[in-house]
Amino acid sequence: MDFLSPALWWLLAGLAALLVELLTGSYVLLALAAALALTALAAWLGATFTLQLIVLALACAVLVPLAIRQLRRRGRGAKKGFGVAGSGGGRGQRFVLVSRDFDDAPCIKLDGDLYRASLADEAGRGPALRPGDEVTLVRFEGTQAVVRPAGEGS
Repeated sequence: MDFLSPALWWLLAGLAALLVELLTGSYVLLALAAALALTALAAWLGATFTLQLIVLALACAVLVPLAIRQLRRRGRGAKKGFGVAGSGGGRGQRFVLVSRDFDDAPCIKLDGDLYRASLADEAGRGPALRPGDEVTLVRFEGTQAVVRPAGEGS
């Protein structure tokens, strides 16, 4: 294969898209890499540059919507009832308190992140929070989760 061959350049572009795909985890770049590989095949078979661009456009028109559909199917799109923690995501859910590694503070784990928990009772009455206690999320104040014991009403 000649170094100035268009097929080689299309293939290198496809490999670059594949490398970026591996770093980002987006199926769209995988679809683009496949479309570039098909275009490289068309160039290798002797297609003109205009025909190569048509092959690229058609391949993208078919593969990118399939990739987007795959993204939605895998649950990477918007979840029903999903909100970021500060906007009320998780409000009313029950959690079991865990201990944070570096200071043993009681925390809840929401969507893979730890949030320090404090009681909703402003006067400080009631039992202290301990890891293993079951609590219900009331709201967030900054990055701190305000909770109440799971057995108490609203």
